Amino acid sequence: MALLDFQTSLARLVRVSNGGDPSPGVSLTPGERRYLSDLAGNPAFCFTVKVQRSWCAGRAAKAAYLTLSILPSETRDQLLEEWVGSGGGTHSFVGAESEAFLEFIARSLPDPSHELTICRMELAALRSSEGSIRFQRPQLSRIDRTDCLLRRGHYAGVVHFYAEPERVLNALLKRDPCPAISSDVTTLIFGPGLDRLYMRASWSERALYDRLRSYVSTADLFTEGFTRETIERLLEGGVLEYAE
Repeated sequence: MALLDFQTSLARLVRVSNGGDPSPGVSLTPGERRYLSDLAGNPAFCFTVKVQRSWCAGRAAKAAYLTLSILPSETRDQLLEEWVGSGGGTHSFVGAESEAFLEFIARSLPDPSHELTICRMELAALRSSEGSIRFQRPQLSRIDRTDCLLRRGHYAGVVHFYAEPERVLNALLKRDPCPAISSDVTTLIFGPGLDRLYMRASWSERALYDRLRSYVSTADLFTEGFTRETIERLLEGGVLEYAE
């Protein structure tokens, strides 16, 4: 077995906890497979694996602290176990780890639900905060160019609350009964250039964000009834950006 194959197999063995094959796609001799099998049962190696998984779980828990804190302990433990088992908790860049883990959690939560709303809020806040470090106000004069195209901001997002946001957040954090899911939706819009990184979205702001699922010219937006004031406000907040 080549050194690279051995290193790959050993690293996979540390992450495999369900009896799966740690060496898919790697050519091993029967003796090499026996060695890895024996190693998996070695007490010292098992202790190393336990410590490594505990470290990964702790890192992941910090990466999605708010969302995990409002979930039942059984759900939280299961999500952490599945995430670490899939290879999570090892990313050296905390922002990337947080984003990926929150996306993973979101796929497991009922839609709609207040828990999913908070998960998406934490993800939107993370992205807009990351973007604020390098955000620069755009030149609004470009709006008047005939070839001007707009798109959603890379660090922007919207979050729909199915009850008053303050009530939802307070209830979840205090472990109080949550308000009922309502059809009266409140939308928060996030962007790296906004004060506090978010604001309550008006109907026109929400409609404009929804419209930009792909590139759209400002000329078309004006024709459809969107105002220059709304476009400028979202551009300045980083909610929208020019398509270069």
